[in-house]
Amino acid sequence: MRVAYLDCVGGISGDMFVGALLDAGWPEERLRASVAWLGGEIAALRVVTREHRGFSARAIEVEPAPAADHHHRDWSMVRRMLTEAPLAEAVRERALAVFRRLAEAEGRAHGRPAETVHFHEVGAIDALVDIVGACAGLTELGVERLFHSPLLLGKGQVTAAHGEIPLPAPATAFLIEGRAVRWSHVEGERTTPTGAALATTLGSDGPPPPMILERVGSGAGSRSYPDTPNLARLFIGIVSPAATIPAGRPSAAGDQVVSLEGGPDLPAAPPFALSGIPAWGWEWVGEGAGDHHPASPASPPSPASPASPAPPGRWGQVAVLETQIDDAPAEELADLAERLREAGALEVMIDPLVMKKGRLGSRLTLIARPEREPELVTLLLEESTTLGVRRRLEWRRELARRAGEVATPFGPIRVKLAWRRGVWVGEPEYESCRAAARAHGAGLRTVWRAAIAALTPLAPGDEARREPPPDAPFDCLDGR
Repeated sequence: MRVAYLDCVGGISGDMFVGALLDAGWPEERLRASVAWLGGEIAALRVVTREHRGFSARAIEVEPAPAADHHHRDWSMVRRMLTEAPLAEAVRERALAVFRRLAEAEGRAHGRPAETVHFHEVGAIDALVDIVGACAGLTELGVERLFHSPLLLGKGQVTAAHGEIPLPAPATAFLIEGRAVRWSHVEGERTTPTGAALATTLGSDGPPPPMILERVGSGAGSRSYPDTPNLARLFIGIVSPAATIPAGRPSAAGDQVVSLEGGPDLPAAPPFALSGIPAWGWEWVGEGAGDHHPASPASPPSPASPASPAPPGRWGQVAVLETQIDDAPAEELADLAERLREAGALEVMIDPLVMKKGRLGSRLTLIARPEREPELVTLLLEESTTLGVRRRLEWRRELARRAGEVATPFGPIRVKLAWRRGVWVGEPEYESCRAAARAHGAGLRTVWRAAIAALTPLAPGDEARREPPPDAPFDCLDGR
């Protein structure tokens, strides 16, 4: 299970949250795609780097279109916008949950029902970008649970739509009821209503379980303060095999935090019977095993003896999507498989089946990186005749690999290399051989043999076959 920990070093705001996701590897183009439906309401969306007390981090800046009417939307208007927006269902549900809690907090602050609350600042376009972007980023990075540190609160006053208001803002104060907080002696708004709504609606306060750390990202606020860097750090990783997931703490009003899996908060139970993470082999470290997966002292014993050498490679996680189709011709399935590969699937397989009432059908299975799963599921549901898609996350042992080229009489041919038994071994790429064969009027097999011959003379000591450094990328052209 992939979890994230939000370390609110200098506080938290919506632009800091999204900046941390971008810094952790969420592609900028995915952020822009998630809010493209806002269209002409955004004059500019910039991803910027800010520096506070010598540390740099990323953030976003939203410039509203001058003619857009977006400053005084009420909760019903925002809800309608999100309901009609072309968003993934998980993203929509989380964004609606965050705005719903904002409406309830603003209603308490002004003594009005949530339905009649005008959001003012938090209903503006930048709040929509922050909240939808944060929900989309967590979803597409595969984060299933979020935890956060104590929230930092400032003091003083800030100018808002109702004039000068005390800090923390009244809505922020209601949002953080029941959560751990700490106070800064410096004047300024450290936790904004949007930041508080994101952290407390999507996350649980307290430390996360032990994890294998995959990514770290830092988001920056717009102001600098003399006490602490105005940063929020996001740690994303896979929980260790022996860990349990603590249940989320309800707020003072009794609201349960929104699970990032889209359902009720998870109970305190080991998730590994459900998530498919192997209960063995995690202590396999050493040459070729991927040293960034250290042994957990509480891990279950491996079937291998302590003296057994580590197998080559390292653990990697993939999403496996599967569906049965019995009402599509073979040509449509072939086209669908090609489109899935172009959309990021590592491999697509089609098996023949005999289905109910003797109908001939096909089972389509694809393997993908977990972060590509949302768009691939969307493609399957929108462009095929299937009514549903099964998914599971699986762990696999992966050899180190890379892409390369060899010189042949037919020009350069791309090859895939894998680190096996202490040397790089390779196979020519079919498409590269096919293109060279057509360009030179040669047989495919002839080009293939030439590429194999070009690989064979490489000795183990050659540069092309040297041992990969510990931080070498494991992915080749298609990552399979």
